[in-house]
Amino acid sequence: MSLEQPPPGHRASDNDRERAAAVVQEAHTDGRLDFEELDERLTQIYTAKTQLELRNATADLMPVAHGGSQELTLRARHSAQKREGAWVVPERMTAIAEHSSVKLDFTDAVVHWADIHVDAQAIHSSVVMVIPEGWSVDIDQVESNHSSAKNKAVAPRPGGVRLHVTGKAHHASVVVRHPRKRHWWWPWYTK
Repeated sequence: MSLEQPPPGHRASDNDRERAAAVVQEAHTDGRLDFEELDERLTQIYTAKTQLELRNATADLMPVAHGGSQELTLRARHSAQKREGAWVVPERMTAIAEHSSVKLDFTDAVVHWADIHVDAQAIHSSVVMVIPEGWSVDIDQVESNHSSAKNKAVAPRPGGVRLHVTGKAHHASVVVRHPRKRHWWWPWYTK
């Protein structure tokens, strides 16, 4: 989940602190922070109680979007495309998949938008979007031909990000779901 998404009063988890620490360490590696600033920020992050405190510690260090654009187009032909980890989500995305798979994992992504629009164009392919809990999903505008378009997400929370999915699926699947739960007997399987 992004450091930008949750309401400011929510308590920070260990995973939230680790993601914030990764942003700060990347900024140090890039030369945007010296050792003293790195130490100050890490102390601030590991003593943070709320997600607002984490956002304040990383607000000026968030990764830059690919090309600084508010749009992203992913094309996959007989291959796979993925966006996962701490990537910056643009406001509009197009996923074009032909005999391929495209996975957009928003759980650790940095989201600055209240509404995200994804145009999925799938032919004999799959387009999977993994979202954090609390997001609302509109998948009704996906045109299906011998295909499936499924929203497996739970009920949204007020104030969450709204994901609007449009496009066409021809002998394909378009799925929106939450991350898979880790099981004790298969600990490396997370998403």
